[in-house]
Amino acid sequence: MKTNLNPTTKLITILITLTLLFSTTSFAENTPNTNENSENPNDLNLYAQSCILIEKSTGRIAYEKNAEEKTYPASTTKILTAILAVENTNMSDVVTITGEMTSKVPPSYTTAYLTPGEQITIEELLNCLLIPSANDAGFALAIHISGSVEEFANLMNQKAKEIGCQNSNFINPSGIHDENHYSTAKDMSKIALYATRYPQLTNIMCKTSYTLHPNSNYPRTFETTNTLIKPNEPTYYEYATGMKTGFTAPAGACIIASAKKDNMEFIAVVLNAPEGDANITSYRDLDCKALFEYGFSNFNEIIKIDKNFMKFINNSYISGITISNVLKIGLALLSAYLLIVIVHSKKKVKIKA
Repeated sequence: MKTNLNPTTKLITILITLTLLFSTTSFAENTPNTNENSENPNDLNLYAQSCILIEKSTGRIAYEKNAEEKTYPASTTKILTAILAVENTNMSDVVTITGEMTSKVPPSYTTAYLTPGEQITIEELLNCLLIPSANDAGFALAIHISGSVEEFANLMNQKAKEIGCQNSNFINPSGIHDENHYSTAKDMSKIALYATRYPQLTNIMCKTSYTLHPNSNYPRTFETTNTLIKPNEPTYYEYATGMKTGFTAPAGACIIASAKKDNMEFIAVVLNAPEGDANITSYRDLDCKALFEYGFSNFNEIIKIDKNFMKFINNSYISGITISNVLKIGLALLSAYLLIVIVHSKKKVKIKA
């Protein structure tokens, strides 16, 4: 049976259809848990104060515990510093180390033993920053890029807001403890997800070791601080793919970790876990394992649905435009159209009179 619809009805029908289509899939910003029937966060018995697990391709939150609670990120901060280095320099740029760069690091904090006058490329600094977590490399990058730590901190906070962080404030490039240097698991997951767009960074964060200036008179070999990716460590996880650790006494043990299994990828952020003891090498690693296993076991079908939906969006004519904007534009066009119809109808009535 053929049904004739007037233009107004057709337009309304199209807009309602679009609204229903786009509202059936929710995203991380609006979905605290991906499954209404999922376990309570306390059921995993995690050690950390706060954590979050997100699926990489969609940004969907698979699991969270106190994810918006402010805490100290320690050296996971260095991922944001690395992002700014990639975006504001070339990997082959040469930095001359100064006394100011090396003197910023307090005693007992990890360094790459950089010396004033030493010349080192941005790529080499990033390897030192992200593999052994060298704090002097962070200050070298900050001062090279912005001229001072204070100006670089402003750049960090500006970038964090651009990425979508809402409860973070950064004071220095390395995560050295400061009461005004804080973030949340949710904000750090956004920074980590943003960093994965740069292979220059992901290719470094998956390394287990690095040698600086191997052919010089002063070669230095460093091991990664991420024991999840080291096969000989007790907490080695076969699906782990890298990212960054952190630790200070006030911050506790922290980590941003990534893992991939059967074409599914997750990013976990664990903040303020216990330091560990003689029997358990790393509580933060145990939390990561629990989170990843939970994600791989419970979210396969949901992620497939989201990936298919995102593929449709990316291949459609609205690629690059947010769904909310599409709806706003559509409603605005509908309002304008209805106004024209009403005015036109009134004119017709006056003519007949």
